[in-house]
Amino acid sequence: MTTQPRTPSGSPEGGQFERTPRPEALVGATLVSMSENGTDGSIYFPERLHSADEHLSWWSTVPVPDEVLQAVMDDYSNSRVVTVNSIVGKYQRMQKQPEWSDAEYAARVKDASLDFDRRVQQLKERIPEKLDRFAVRDAVRTHLAWTYRHTLPDEEQAKVEQTQVTVGDFRGTPAEVSTHYAMPGFSARQPEAFTRLPDDNAALRQQLAQLRAQIDAVDTTTKKIYVSDMVEQGYSADQIDADLRGERPGAPVGGRKALKSFKKS
Repeated sequence: MTTQPRTPSGSPEGGQFERTPRPEALVGATLVSMSENGTDGSIYFPERLHSADEHLSWWSTVPVPDEVLQAVMDDYSNSRVVTVNSIVGKYQRMQKQPEWSDAEYAARVKDASLDFDRRVQQLKERIPEKLDRFAVRDAVRTHLAWTYRHTLPDEEQAKVEQTQVTVGDFRGTPAEVSTHYAMPGFSARQPEAFTRLPDDNAALRQQLAQLRAQIDAVDTTTKKIYVSDMVEQGYSADQIDADLRGERPGAPVGGRKALKSFKKS
């Protein structure tokens, strides 16, 4: 606690205090960004950059955890299917028009079905059946660069969208690279994979849950054996319940009475 001298000294009237000089407030101060060149940040908490060049440069080198890469590899076959389906959509049989004959309608349905199958096949050819593990890291980076392009000004977004990049044996725009490696499907199936830190304790919690289940199983088995032994000794159901609660069950009531007590319960 600090005190200030009163003015005039020793005068209680008014409770005046001497003015304490304070530094003038800063005028025209500018807040400086903690990181001007994107040296901070991660895929979970990325840097907001200012140009397409900075954006693509930062995303081309940002570390991607191996846990994320393994998840992408493990889920690739499903991600590929989801990516294809999201582009071609679900096949819907066309409605028959009144002016079509049955033969014409059947022919139109067949042509539409074949056309749909061709589109699906073309997409499957564009998206590899197996994911190149040497390309997966840059595939994730390119997908995220495409995903976060909205953080840039409109002109810079357009530059990102038009830029040609090479990932593995494929060259195209970031959107084309993302699709080629089925990244949209993975993001749809695991929406938090790129936005939430991996849970380092998940495996430990799973092991603890398994251990608890094993202990419960052993406890149940032991209790069954114990109860069976008490039944053989002639204890009734109420006596066994009391014993399990930690109370004294008293002397056994005998075999017949014990059996009757179980029938009643």
